[in-house]
Amino acid sequence: MVAGLLAGALGADTTGPDFYFWVLIPLQNLGHIGALALIAKGRGFPDLAEALSFEVEPHHARWVLAGAAISIPLAWLAAGLRSLLGIEEETAQAIVEAVAETRGTTTMAAVVVGVAVLGPVVEEMIHRGLVYRMLVGKDRKPIMAVIVTSVLFSAIHMVDPSLYSAAGAVTLLVLFAFGLLLGTLRARTGTLGPSIFAHSGFNLMTLVVLFFLPTPGPSF
Repeated sequence: MVAGLLAGALGADTTGPDFYFWVLIPLQNLGHIGALALIAKGRGFPDLAEALSFEVEPHHARWVLAGAAISIPLAWLAAGLRSLLGIEEETAQAIVEAVAETRGTTTMAAVVVGVAVLGPVVEEMIHRGLVYRMLVGKDRKPIMAVIVTSVLFSAIHMVDPSLYSAAGAVTLLVLFAFGLLLGTLRARTGTLGPSIFAHSGFNLMTLVVLFFLPTPGPSF
């Protein structure tokens, strides 16, 4: 919001994908990381990595392929649910539409960094990091933390008005299912690395479809 107001006051175009991916997303993610750092410090953790169990090892990178593979059955699930419920339209998130409108190598590079790197890292730090750690810290079973974080993960996407429709409800349900998979990874491995890479692979596959194929993927 701050970036948009300042850019608007300076007469910059805040409606195009360049502003969205070069300014808005990077500043938004930096703001989230700063907020997480303050929360971690307030809860007595010496550093953010310890607070969120943020451990990334080279072998975790294999989960990129798993995340990309997961996107295929989830896309089929979304299509099947729309067909079963008689929903003809396919509502794309605003960010998906922005990616589809992207032109130019430099802006496409900014999209890849923002969507396939920064986005997954920050979202996993929030949901499978901070929220998961707080829930498990209250002596709740990991399964409850996985479910709650998955609900929050899908619900946070409701800030996008384009999802306020029957097709959008299907997208939110698919995001919940994806959140369950990411939460299970977090619970079984005890760290954020695998879920970050799997999330990145999922988003990267969606970008490939949006950039090179005519039909967009379900969501980010």
